[in-house]
Amino acid sequence: MKATRKDTFPLIIKKGHASVKIYRGQNRGKDLFTLAFQTPSGRRRQFFTSLDDAKREANTKVANLAQGDVEGAKLNGQDRVMFVAAQNALEGTGITVDIAAREFATAFKILGHDAIIEAARFYRKHIAAELPDITVADAVAKFAEAKAAAGMSRLYLKDIRVMLGRLATAFACNLKSITPDDLSGYMQRLNVGPVARNNHKRLIVALFNFAKLQKWLREDETTAADALQTAKVKDKDVEIYTPLEVAALLHHASDDFLPWLLLIAFGGIRREELAKGLKWEAINFDNRTITVPADIAKTGKKRKISMQDNLTEWLAPYRAKRGAIYAKDARKNTAKVSAGAGVQLRKNALRHSFGSYRMEQTKNAGQVSLEMGNSPKVVMDHYFEITDAKDAAAYWNIRPADAGKVVTMAGAAA
Repeated sequence: MKATRKDTFPLIIKKGHASVKIYRGQNRGKDLFTLAFQTPSGRRRQFFTSLDDAKREANTKVANLAQGDVEGAKLNGQDRVMFVAAQNALEGTGITVDIAAREFATAFKILGHDAIIEAARFYRKHIAAELPDITVADAVAKFAEAKAAAGMSRLYLKDIRVMLGRLATAFACNLKSITPDDLSGYMQRLNVGPVARNNHKRLIVALFNFAKLQKWLREDETTAADALQTAKVKDKDVEIYTPLEVAALLHHASDDFLPWLLLIAFGGIRREELAKGLKWEAINFDNRTITVPADIAKTGKKRKISMQDNLTEWLAPYRAKRGAIYAKDARKNTAKVSAGAGVQLRKNALRHSFGSYRMEQTKNAGQVSLEMGNSPKVVMDHYFEITDAKDAAAYWNIRPADAGKVVTMAGAAA
């Protein structure tokens, strides 16, 4: 409502002995209405751009002040000291004690605790900042588009779609409003193992870092994702095969399926990378290296693996082959080989075996991480001190000519 000629300023709103005055002024060419009223601790003012809002607040204030006259007469000495101290604390805010108390009680109820100052600081830092409003779902979509344009692998893009899609479903809100506690609670509710949890964390951190680059979040501040803890991977979470078990598996594999097992067990190749069409041409027998191209690598980055003596010897009969290495019905064949060898099938144990025995052999997390396409930290968390030097030496000495003998030994031991 705009002021009319009937409105004579200052307007005076009264009730009992209490009164509030409304003054009219200008700020940058627009009306500004100022409430002025007397409290036990001094004069107070509040400002409004709407006359209706000013009148409503004035009526509320005058009613509260009038009630305060009655209640004030009942205050004893200590209560009066506390009341005046509260009024002094509110000086300059334009808010009376009763309103401050009601708002504090409401904030306490919303937060579930009295850490209101911390909440205000977080709001100022993350919410009140001049940042664009972008939902989690939109942020994930734009992140996926950017990674696709950058040529990241289909496996990586699938992880974005699945893992970050789950995040977007859980948080139907602006990205900037997510707190560290929100993300911590979300991670706890995932109900997945430590390895999968760390994979989720990796993508969430990447998303929030991408958001900073896009200026959806402040570039000079940590994000909610930065506070996420890395799940500790215990020894029991990484299952590996013994050298005898690996030899047994290789002995029972058919000629066309054998390379699939060898490249995972002794080369650290991912099953998904074989499934995407790793070719025989990627193996350089002269230089004794295997190159995993960026377009099929899970991380979207090319990596080179050094071939050990035993792997070179195992693959020698296949040197003239060309085209994709991937064997059909890999899951079915793995189960068949496992049953034939009498070896219990364990999830991703061939690649875990490579990482564990290679780490024991080299004692170099950086080298193993490059060969496996993982970070040194992941290698340390997963594969450090999982096995011993004796078993590692036996593992890297599994040769085609000895496989049958080792299997016989395994059978006798069983």
